Amino acid sequence: MPANPDEPASPGPGRRGAAPAGAAPAAPPRPAPRSEGDGGLAGGRPAGGASPVGASGEGPPAPGLPPARPQRVGEALAWARGFLVHAGLDADEARASARVLLGAALALPGARVLAEPERFLPPAAWCRFVQYVLRRARREPVAYILQRSEFYGRTFRVTPATLIPRPETEVLVEAVLRTLPAEPAVVADLGTGTGVIAVTLAAERPAWTVLATDCAPAALKVARENAAHHGVADRVRLYLGDWAQPLLAAGWAGKLAAVVSNPPYVAAAELPRLQAEVRRYEPHLALTPGTTGLEAYQRLIPGAVRLLAPGGWIFLEVGAGQAPAVQELLGAAGGRCVRQWPDLAGIPRVVAARWPG
Repeated sequence: MPANPDEPASPGPGRRGAAPAGAAPAAPPRPAPRSEGDGGLAGGRPAGGASPVGASGEGPPAPGLPPARPQRVGEALAWARGFLVHAGLDADEARASARVLLGAALALPGARVLAEPERFLPPAAWCRFVQYVLRRARREPVAYILQRSEFYGRTFRVTPATLIPRPETEVLVEAVLRTLPAEPAVVADLGTGTGVIAVTLAAERPAWTVLATDCAPAALKVARENAAHHGVADRVRLYLGDWAQPLLAAGWAGKLAAVVSNPPYVAAAELPRLQAEVRRYEPHLALTPGTTGLEAYQRLIPGAVRLLAPGGWIFLEVGAGQAPAVQELLGAAGGRCVRQWPDLAGIPRVVAARWPG
């Protein structure tokens, strides 16, 4: 998959519109911050009541307190790494987050930041960086802090109204692109969220028109911005409503070559075990459909089938362990030629079926 070496891995599971800035089962829970909600600080001091040594620039800064004066790049990165580890991030996450956030504060690529450790940060950049790091220490995802995320080699706007795009969803896009011919076609993305699936399909297949639905007006606003930014607004049509319903109401029944969706699929009981970044910040409506995690598939498949032209396909992203159940749902709805695609970890991540013509 196209990857951004400057982007730290996202936590957790798939989106409805993405999710764990990281899709189905989340990684094991991260160690909890020392003080819930304050990034390991209490009243602005390091946990444990340490005095603010270094706040005046005398001696090394205590863990969790930024130096008062602008720093060199290398010093700023070292402070941020220590601060974030102190707040509960693991060392790799802290290192990647510090690099990306400092690059954003300086408007430089992360690789260039690392190459210039003696560069002094201008005061404005230092202030931006400190604020970014304070937010990250509260486990806010980097993508929400910077309001952008990478997907399939492109940069997309994200907001807390949408899940953050995950690498696993690129498997879904690849499955569609490899299965369908590049000739003119109409396809749908149900539950589009940020619009990354719809926009990517339209960008990769100039002959396609993509119909994208979402039940959240705020998510459709983000999708519209992303479609315009990537020059495909004329071929990505947005509809407000639940799954296939707005498309059926608009007369698209029996006309689509494919329906694609990455619905919420986390069982409700799993939410407390998700990483803090996911659990605290990403929209729960876009993470879990209910008790079993299969409810969204049960709701969307019947309407999706009605949208298909003869020979049409349905492609669905699934959570770990859900492929057999979703395959059974597709088969019960008349799907044939069922296929599966694994993610990089070998977990079945996409299930697809074709409806005979």
